[in-house]
Amino acid sequence: MGRKIEYSVSDTKTEREQSAKAGAEMVQKGVDLLIISADYDFGAPAGLAAKRAGIVAFSLGAADPKMGVQGVGPFVFTANGAAQVEGINMAEWAYKKKAFKRAYVLEDQTIEYSKSGCAGFRSAWKKLGGELAGGDVFKNDDPSIAAQITRIKAASAAPDAIYLCSFTPGGASVIRQVRAAGISTPILANVGMTDDYWLGAVPNLSNFYVPTFMSIFGDDPRPELNAFLKKYEVKYGGRPESAYSVLGYSLIEQWAKAVEKAKTTKAEPVVAVLESFKDEPLTVGPTSYTMDTHIQLNRPLLIMEVANGKHKSLEVWRNEIIPSTALLFRTGE
Repeated sequence: MGRKIEYSVSDTKTEREQSAKAGAEMVQKGVDLLIISADYDFGAPAGLAAKRAGIVAFSLGAADPKMGVQGVGPFVFTANGAAQVEGINMAEWAYKKKAFKRAYVLEDQTIEYSKSGCAGFRSAWKKLGGELAGGDVFKNDDPSIAAQITRIKAASAAPDAIYLCSFTPGGASVIRQVRAAGISTPILANVGMTDDYWLGAVPNLSNFYVPTFMSIFGDDPRPELNAFLKKYEVKYGGRPESAYSVLGYSLIEQWAKAVEKAKTTKAEPVVAVLESFKDEPLTVGPTSYTMDTHIQLNRPLLIMEVANGKHKSLEVWRNEIIPSTALLFRTGE
């Protein structure tokens, strides 16, 4: 509306208490939009401050549907898709394009994000007719998964693939230990293992597949994502460290669209416009919301392969299986 966006930054230090404090500070400053951490566990406390003040809040990348109407509140959205969709995408792609039939699931139980990703994979894998060769759990800060590796090797039928739902640094440690144990089975991951900043922990990694929002390596099959990459490089003098950067860009992109259409920054009219989005074209991909769903359930993801320590784009995949409410909140399926 002809207004320049001004912003202030407060460091939440990845601490829940500091998140609540930072959210309250920003609300007191009179912000029109509160951008909160890219995770439900650490972003929700700031989001609650926005809810109490009646301000729109957007998580940069929370993948838990509780970052929305049924959890933090009706004015809270996330720029990301549900973690379950990451698992569903990898299940569909692996089953249909790689013809994998047996999968072993390694679940990081540290935060809601990773638990939800594994729930999505297991649900879709069973619907597709795949067999679960086994499963195990760990925590991101576990120094060793030797016991889990022993159980993978002891599986009655060797898996065609291992599905790992985790995030760095623990996810990288798990991959390193699995490969060091002589297990060369293809590893399917979630978006939490995107990009290459962690690959030094697993030199020359191969047979690794990961879904992501975009390629930061210039080989994305979608021209609009490569155009974004070039603009980023011009502005900042180098490529982004993470594909998550495009979520931040499209967060502002969609909020600006909603404000322009609502002709105000007030929460209720802006939320009403956002909830009317149906495959709204954004740089990150088609985006949809409803009154009950403030997270993406069907936005395409790019499947990438890591071979000899290098990423390569394979194809864009849009899930056919849409997660149910029971699966999204892990009350069923």
